[in-house]
Amino acid sequence: MVATRKTIQIKKSHEGRLHKDLNLPMGQPIEAAKLEEALHSSDPVVRKRGQFAKNAHHFHHPKKGQ
Repeated sequence: MVATRKTIQIKKSHEGRLHKDLNLPMGQPIEAAKLEEALHSSDPVVRKRGQFAKNAHHFHHPKKGQ
């Protein structure tokens, strides 16, 4: 039995929400200081997005074109 890789499904309407919350342009990497700011935000939704971004940073991302 061959294991298939599952990908995270993010709604198109939810893509880039953390960038918008942190007032960063889309496509620009989120700096560590900004990520820490999100992790300690008073808004629980921003904290959750920041934690997801921190965890996703460690995922194995395939190279572009693969």
